[in-house]
Amino acid sequence: LEELDYHPNRMASALATSGTPRHLALVQPEWEKGYVQDEMEAGVTRFLEEYRDYNVTLDVRTYAREDEAACRRLLREAADAGAQAVALCASGTPEIRVTMEWLADQGIPVATFNSDVPGGRRLCYVGEDGHRAGRVAGEIASCFLSRGDAFLVIYADPKYTAHKARVDGFLERLAERGIPEENGVIAATHRDYRKTAETVESALAAHPNLRMVYMANPSVPACAEVLRSRGLAEKVHILSHDCGPEIQELLKSGEVDFTIGQDLAYQPYQALSVLFEALMGQRPDRDTYVTACPILNSESI
Repeated sequence: LEELDYHPNRMASALATSGTPRHLALVQPEWEKGYVQDEMEAGVTRFLEEYRDYNVTLDVRTYAREDEAACRRLLREAADAGAQAVALCASGTPEIRVTMEWLADQGIPVATFNSDVPGGRRLCYVGEDGHRAGRVAGEIASCFLSRGDAFLVIYADPKYTAHKARVDGFLERLAERGIPEENGVIAATHRDYRKTAETVESALAAHPNLRMVYMANPSVPACAEVLRSRGLAEKVHILSHDCGPEIQELLKSGEVDFTIGQDLAYQPYQALSVLFEALMGQRPDRDTYVTACPILNSESI
């Protein structure tokens, strides 16, 4: 095929499969308005555009973040509505795994994206390698921290495996670089702006030698605002993830030193694509599709 430069005829393939409807579902949290939501929607739109000739329908269902019961209910409702495969973003809790087991028993394959569900019966995971991204952040932080400096780590929730993996990787790399975990304050603020600001204030009061804040969740503007109001924007460094408009502005102003990117749009797109191919009898060629984690600063955005 390579020697002949053969490329499948899309319309011919579509005609071959158009008589068989493929019904997919996507179950995900209600994303933050703006960058994250726009990127995720772009990935879904790309999938629907590329597969528009293949008699595919997509049932998108969203639940309030951290409402695990609603997530499990939506998964069952999607199956009852005829979903043949499900793309899922959810916390890695035992209850979610039980529901995934139930879907697998019904013959409904699941691909996780953005946050994996360890131990869950799924076809594959598409998203960031959170542990590796956290190690990258730890390597950067180690260039700013000395052995006696305090640091603050803020993430969403220990049940959200993507953020938990970032924190684990971050602390692991710092320890390897001679900076003990005991120097750090670790806090889960559930993406709450006010709680994040209060956590930063408390850490500054308790640790006058605070030198670094690692923001493993999206509430970066709250952290930057506190440091700015205290006149500490140049003294306390901020590391973050992703690169939406707010973080880009903070990079340009120098209030965020570095951020670690990931391809959000690729995640739902690839999860849905793999599921469609699985319904056509082609299993994925890997267990995990990992997005790149580029290091970005004010000069590279």
